[in-house]
Amino acid sequence: MTVVAIILGVLLIAACAFIVKLYKQEPPAVDPVLLATKEILNHDVGAVLIVSENEQVLFYNTEFQQLFPKISSIANIGEESGMKKLFQAKEYVSDEFSKIYEIRSDYLASGDFTGRFIWLVDITDHYRTNKKLSELKDMADAANKAKSNFLANMSHEIRTPINTILGMDEIIIREATEKPIIGYAENIRDASTTLLSLVNDLLDFSKIECGKMEILPVEYEIANVLSEIINMIEIKVANKGLEFIPVIAEDIPYLLYGDDVRLRQIIINILTNAVKYTKEGSVTLKVDWREAGDSAINLIVSVTDTGIGIKEEDIDKLFISFERIEERRNRNIEGTGLGLSITRQLLGLMGSDLTVRSDYGVGSTFSFILKQGIRDRKPIGKFREKYAYSREKHKKYRTTFVAPNANLLVVDDNAMNISVVEGLLKSTQIKVDTAPGGMEALEMCAEKKYDLILMDHMMPTIDGIETLHRLQEAEGPNQDTPVIVLTANAVSGAKEMYESEGFIDYMSKPIQGKPLEEKILQYLPENLYVMVEYDKIEQDIFNELWKGISDEITSEYEFKNIDVKSAVESAEGSKETFRFLLQSFSDNCEKNKSDLVQSYEDGDFTNYTIYVHALKSTSKMIGALELSEKARLLEMAGKEGNTDYIKDNHAGVMDLLETVVTEIRDYLKTVKPEKEDDGDEELDPEVLKALEKANAQKEAVGKKD
Repeated sequence: MTVVAIILGVLLIAACAFIVKLYKQEPPAVDPVLLATKEILNHDVGAVLIVSENEQVLFYNTEFQQLFPKISSIANIGEESGMKKLFQAKEYVSDEFSKIYEIRSDYLASGDFTGRFIWLVDITDHYRTNKKLSELKDMADAANKAKSNFLANMSHEIRTPINTILGMDEIIIREATEKPIIGYAENIRDASTTLLSLVNDLLDFSKIECGKMEILPVEYEIANVLSEIINMIEIKVANKGLEFIPVIAEDIPYLLYGDDVRLRQIIINILTNAVKYTKEGSVTLKVDWREAGDSAINLIVSVTDTGIGIKEEDIDKLFISFERIEERRNRNIEGTGLGLSITRQLLGLMGSDLTVRSDYGVGSTFSFILKQGIRDRKPIGKFREKYAYSREKHKKYRTTFVAPNANLLVVDDNAMNISVVEGLLKSTQIKVDTAPGGMEALEMCAEKKYDLILMDHMMPTIDGIETLHRLQEAEGPNQDTPVIVLTANAVSGAKEMYESEGFIDYMSKPIQGKPLEEKILQYLPENLYVMVEYDKIEQDIFNELWKGISDEITSEYEFKNIDVKSAVESAEGSKETFRFLLQSFSDNCEKNKSDLVQSYEDGDFTNYTIYVHALKSTSKMIGALELSEKARLLEMAGKEGNTDYIKDNHAGVMDLLETVVTEIRDYLKTVKPEKEDDGDEELDPEVLKALEKANAQKEAVGKKD
């Protein structure tokens, strides 16, 4: 276009010279050069107009006349404001010809003559192309936004019930004394953790795509990481009748510095993949190390299997997201197809890579070398013997600290979520107050000083973010109290978003005991807690089986509206927890029903949708599957603005809710619990020592005051 513009400029100047010649003196009848120039300017070069300094029309071409027919009947463009404006404009749109022109203009000088010309260049096709590209970009942005919204919603929907399952499960493991019950609970933890890992794969994939995956190095004990990995993978290996062979170097420094969470995730992903594709034989985990400087080592990890192997041409496909090699042959193998892709990208973020060697039909080896810092060179010792010993000994959970003088507020509209947090913190002796919503929390915060607040995000009326803002704006005792948000929305950018809103920190559901205690210790004033000294707490491996509990319950009572098997799964295989969930559902029924009825009668379908969402989740948790499904349909209608469906079905769902609760109360009345909790829980001697120390601290502070 630049060359054409230059040529055209030259031609226009030449044309102007001839036109000036004609303008000043009587021209010859035919000027061949002028005719040739005009001929060129009338052939697909755009619309051209030349005027003198006093706006007298000197020349226009055929295309300009097509756009502005009046040009042939005027001598001066001052007579037509539309044409005059062309010399100041950048663009002209012809509605008649459906075209868009870019306007280019310049001054001309020839001897003692000066004038101006404009050139209207047709950019219609270029404009349409850009518009199409813009539309495609908008569509891509909308698709990405829809994907992010889907991941956020999916995260919340799945993590909310997992939070209850894992939380109640941990409470059972802490408090149960019968080995079968402990075994059931550990297996439920295994199944729930597997489900959670699938959700995390999708969320991690989203974070990596957005460039927001963080590597967070901390001090960690490598033996603990390896123990947890082996605990999780052994049951998978045993279920397939395979042999699992851990080969761990005894001289690995025991205290390292790196991202232990991601290291654990990487090794588990590789091991899980090996187990999936191995039908018989063994899976071997080897962990060794080499020096990498004064304060670092290269951790060398490899996983070898006797599985189906991989064709050389298929190796690169292993790392393509959602890709499954030999789909027809491996159609019965479950998984998202993300594990190895995420693994390689995580290793890349930590400066490493995943190496694959495979012999098709014989087996494969996946390996990597990862640089980690050293904090203590003491060797881990005979890891296999220590691990075998820990498997034989199951120790009851014992809290790492006690804080009887600390005041904590938990804010959540889901009563079961509150019960989970209360149960997990029971052994810490923290004084826990609870609020079912933001308004109640603000009222409580106006009256009492809290040392720490745990707050759910998604709540009706006012959510957690608005509650926090109101709390910080109010001149009360908790204006500066640290607030940690608890949420199931664990997508990329969530942490940054919550911190920007004013939360001190962020915890993703499901909430687990150890991370919860660690987070509380991070923000609780040191004078309010005392650490409990213990030997290393050893864990047992996970096991699975809850069918017997379901059969036992159905033999005692014939439910018509509750799927006992589903409820027992939610109750983590514990009959006591099954009863607890039903009791909790019954206790909260009146308030939940009142909220639904009130919002329905007020026509407040925004909050109605939130309340019916909670009913859907809690109903499914207790096995009231029909009620849960009908609540789900009401929730969908609320999100879609389909108020007619809500009006047609609201009464029926309320009646079904009443029927379910009546059945639950009849069961609780008819079938008595096997043993009653007398409330006199025996505390661990070390906890008692810590409590005495904490109380002594309180008395000392009181005397000082």
